[in-house]
Amino acid sequence: MKAQTSENGGMERPDPETAALQQQLEVCKKRMIEQADELRTVMEKLKRCDEQIEYQGSHDRITGLPNRNLLSDRIQQAVSFGRRYRRGVAVIVIDLDHFKLINDSLGHEAGDRLLKHVSVRLKNSLRSIDTVACIGGDKFVVVLTDIKKDEDIVRLVRKTSAAISHPYDIEGQEIGISCSIGISVYPKDGADSQSLLKHADAAMYRAREFGRGSFGFFTEAMNERAVERMRMEGLLRRALEKDELLLYYQPQVDLVTGRMTGMEALLRWRSAELGMVLPAHFIPVAENAGLIDSIGEWVLGTACRQCKAWQDAGFSNLTVSVNLSARQFQNKDLTTIIDGILRETGLDSRLLELEIVESTVMQDVTSSAEVLRKFRGLGIGIALDDFGTGYSSLSYLKRFPFSKLKIDISFVRDITTDPESAAISKAIIAMAHNLNLRVIAEGIETEGQLYYLRNHGCDEMQGFYFSCPLPVDGIERLLNEGSHLEFPADKGFPQRTVLLIDDEPHVLAALRRVIGEEDYCILAATSAAEGFELLAANRVGVVAADLQMPVMNGIEFLGRVKDLYPDILRIVLSGVSDLDTVKEAVNRGAIYKFLNKPWDDEEFREIIRKAFMNFETNKERRS
Repeated sequence: MKAQTSENGGMERPDPETAALQQQLEVCKKRMIEQADELRTVMEKLKRCDEQIEYQGSHDRITGLPNRNLLSDRIQQAVSFGRRYRRGVAVIVIDLDHFKLINDSLGHEAGDRLLKHVSVRLKNSLRSIDTVACIGGDKFVVVLTDIKKDEDIVRLVRKTSAAISHPYDIEGQEIGISCSIGISVYPKDGADSQSLLKHADAAMYRAREFGRGSFGFFTEAMNERAVERMRMEGLLRRALEKDELLLYYQPQVDLVTGRMTGMEALLRWRSAELGMVLPAHFIPVAENAGLIDSIGEWVLGTACRQCKAWQDAGFSNLTVSVNLSARQFQNKDLTTIIDGILRETGLDSRLLELEIVESTVMQDVTSSAEVLRKFRGLGIGIALDDFGTGYSSLSYLKRFPFSKLKIDISFVRDITTDPESAAISKAIIAMAHNLNLRVIAEGIETEGQLYYLRNHGCDEMQGFYFSCPLPVDGIERLLNEGSHLEFPADKGFPQRTVLLIDDEPHVLAALRRVIGEEDYCILAATSAAEGFELLAANRVGVVAADLQMPVMNGIEFLGRVKDLYPDILRIVLSGVSDLDTVKEAVNRGAIYKFLNKPWDDEEFREIIRKAFMNFETNKERRS
């Protein structure tokens, strides 16, 4: 189509049809340009979405760290580098201790903030060539490359653990958290990401068994334990269904009347495949597998039903004590569950006692105090178990409504020989009585332990000295026989008791003859260990010990006697003239007199006589 020419030589306007087509063409061009822009925008959005999806698929949502998917690739890259340049690679699994408690008490938002803080500290504490990943919840993984020796790993692990353990400020609250760490090393512990991760994880769980805040390297024996743990978990899941769980009971005895006051329920597992399994072996497995709540509820129900049966049989006021695990204690429905069990069994709530360890209640003092008040509101007794091994904070202790403290077995075991254990135990008894709490000592196995604690005011005992844990029929036999401890009125209270210690029996016989004519109660021992037992079980005024005895010499023995029983007068008998030894004994204040063998009979009798005069004078002065 041609444009028309005007008479003056100019171009005429296009005809309307042409103008319309040109306008449509311009509109189409503009629309195509807009559509192209829109398409580019869509493509860019799709690309960003793909990148975001890829990022989310390879990174943890909360911390932004690489997740398990990307971690596997990073480990393989580190292994390839290590193989090429003959360098070590360490895979480190880090699990925060008691993180669930923070989520439960402060909320998940606070928990997420804590995880972010931990991730930042981890990155700041490591080298730029190392990888930090989060593989779910509160579990982190660190990959250390270019490792020359194990000492480098230990140095970095300690630095990392210290960084994590420093207190955090979350919502205005100072929170402290520890971590358990497991380490596997290429090439000795594996040559691929799956093996290295699995072995580091096993090492972490093993480290946790040694106490929170520990770390350890993987060993083959540990791998075998992990396999055994998995097998045990499978069997344990079927234990309740197959009626393999049972309770043993250990009597608790009043140290005034000697009568049984209650029983502690102790869980056992009689597995068809494994035989009798003690709780120390399967309780950690139950906790990690999420089985502890159902098992704990079974224990509570079974113990309450059995206690009610004993009440109905005429053994009134016999209590039953049940241990609560840390995970049970965190169950928000626990109070409701216990109340339901008491109603269902018909047991008087005053006859149920719950035992809780220090570390459990100290994780969140405010929340723990509220839970314990609910227990007390039901009329249930509460015992603080293993007291003295954890926080032992008096300022917190007075906030909790406990009715009883249990002295830990670690103090009882050495109470007759270790002055520190004895001092701690006496302090616990005095403090508890000032707070109107009863005190029970667990793990009493000897007469010396029994009388030492009884003489210092302990209210109750539990241990093999009276009875080991027994099944129901064994306990009922004790109850029907009226078994009890007897405390003769004069036991341990003679006024003039002398203890003679020598590893040679003929020497002891000679010493007995020398002072036998006097009005003394004479005790004799052939070793320091036997002497400590006699001292704990009797009120001794004078001790005469040989200097050279096996295991523990006379000076060390009398030094401990001085710390344990400062009022006792202490005499050394020695066949060796050693002035340095005499000086040491005198300087330590361990002895009252030092006599050489062979002794003069009259001199020995006079020394014993004057020693008792001093002992009785000091006793009168104190009175």
